[in-house]
Amino acid sequence: MFSRILTDLERRQAKAYLKANGEKTHNIHVLISRTRDYLPQIKSDLELLERLLAAYQRDKEQPHS
Repeated sequence: MFSRILTDLERRQAKAYLKANGEKTHNIHVLISRTRDYLPQIKSDLELLERLLAAYQRDKEQPHS
């Protein structure tokens, strides 16, 4: 499992674009294209991980007989 979605560079580029109401550079176009392609799977994976964590926590808190 990866510990992040964006690279440090992608994160800086996205923040700079948002802060400056930015210029649509090639890098931003690439990031947007990848976002459109990958966001549905990222959301699905995040939902699955959140359900897994909730089930694990619930099972951990219940004493097993």
